[in-house]
Amino acid sequence: MRALVFDQSLTFRPRHPEPPEINGDALVKVRQAGICATDLEILRGYMEFSGIPGHEFIGEVVSAQNQDLVGQRVVGEINVVCGRCDLCL
Repeated sequence: MRALVFDQSLTFRPRHPEPPEINGDALVKVRQAGICATDLEILRGYMEFSGIPGHEFIGEVVSAQNQDLVGQRVVGEINVVCGRCDLCL
């Protein structure tokens, strides 16, 4: 896959390895991605982040344990909640 990777500097990797499959996750082909103020702060050292920035995206599920998800259009969400505790409810 192609990726912009931040590890003390921003580099474009045209042949970045695909992420490993983790139980319950889905592989998404990103169609469009945005760069927001948080991403710009990350490039300045915020949260000591290293990895692939860009949590605002739309895409299509290309692989998942739940086959009903394959082909579905999706959006990224950085606020993942448990849905059970008082704060999440």
